Amino acid sequence: MSARILSFTALIAAPLLAGCVTTPGGVSEAELDRFEKTNRAIYSFNKGVDTAVIKPVTQGYRAVVPGIARRGVSNALDNVDEPLSFINAVLQGKFKVAFRAVDRFMINSTFGVAGLFDHATEMGLPKQEEDFGQTLAAWGVGSGPYIMLPLLGPSTLRDTVGFGVDSVTDPWPKFQKHVAGLNGTERIGVTAGEAIDLRSRLIDTADPLLATALDEYATVRAAYLQQRLSDIYDGDPPEDNFTPTFDEETPSGAVPSENVAASDPADSPVPAADEAPAPESEADEPKAETVTP
Repeated sequence: MSARILSFTALIAAPLLAGCVTTPGGVSEAELDRFEKTNRAIYSFNKGVDTAVIKPVTQGYRAVVPGIARRGVSNALDNVDEPLSFINAVLQGKFKVAFRAVDRFMINSTFGVAGLFDHATEMGLPKQEEDFGQTLAAWGVGSGPYIMLPLLGPSTLRDTVGFGVDSVTDPWPKFQKHVAGLNGTERIGVTAGEAIDLRSRLIDTADPLLATALDEYATVRAAYLQQRLSDIYDGDPPEDNFTPTFDEETPSGAVPSENVAASDPADSPVPAADEAPAPESEADEPKAETVTP
């Protein structure tokens, strides 16, 4: 019931909220990475846990479960996210995206056998995930500092707040408890399964990228902020809004602006003697003709 009330309230409030927004909040503050030292320490901790526990369990899952079954699990977990995407799309005033989420949920929950098959995408209705972090950005809230969360990975202050709100408003956990009747231990098991599914997807996407990265932390940060900016602008971010930086080397051929500004005419090279203009002298003046009697 609470989810229905929230959705109805969102439908009423969205036009007013969307009308106040002129520019979505970007990620400029997160790019500064003010807490880099702490973030790197947490990243090292996360990597240690992943290497010791999460990745081996995920590799075992991939070894036992066939690829077609893993895709079915991923599709089903994506399907239960559609109601939350609907809520946030409405809050952002993206009504076309909101109704697409409804269509996807209905099609995949029925013809897709509880979401195991993504027939909606085959019918030209691709998934577009919306969360409350994106909603805050659509309302003009800035990213805040970049944060590496223990076990949860990269985030920003804005996305961390959004994650907390989504955790409270997401209909999926409520369905598990009140409809499916799962107890606390069983719900933790579902959450663990979701984490393993996510890690399994990253093995095919993120792991190859990180394997060749000179600085894993910087690569993860740049990739995350770039992806979030793409999410905020629905895949079409402004070109000058964010440029991922993997190192601080000056591109070849580039001239730092401060060097140009600091140039002085006195520092200019002196032209060679044969290139200097000859000074004017009396020898160059026409001479009077001498008449010989």
